[in-house]
Amino acid sequence: MSDQAMTKPNANRCEVKVDGAWLAVSLIEAQGTYGTAEKRCPSCHGRVAVAGSYAAVVKRTLMHRRVHDGCPLISRGYCGTPSLHPEAVE
Repeated sequence: MSDQAMTKPNANRCEVKVDGAWLAVSLIEAQGTYGTAEKRCPSCHGRVAVAGSYAAVVKRTLMHRRVHDGCPLISRGYCGTPSLHPEAVE
């Protein structure tokens, strides 16, 4: 896998599909401004959802819809070798 295929992990961002192109945004933007847009992990390109509360302290979390051991953003299941998700969204 090339260095360009896997981006540096950032658990506070995801990619949203806007007008046919992928745009990197914060999780707050993804959940608010782009709430209905398709979302994917910036690292493995697997489908993700943004979870979080609307309490006084806003905390958003990137959640993969299907766990993948090749994504460095999934610390509990990461195998140590980055790879694209088997169901990567292009």
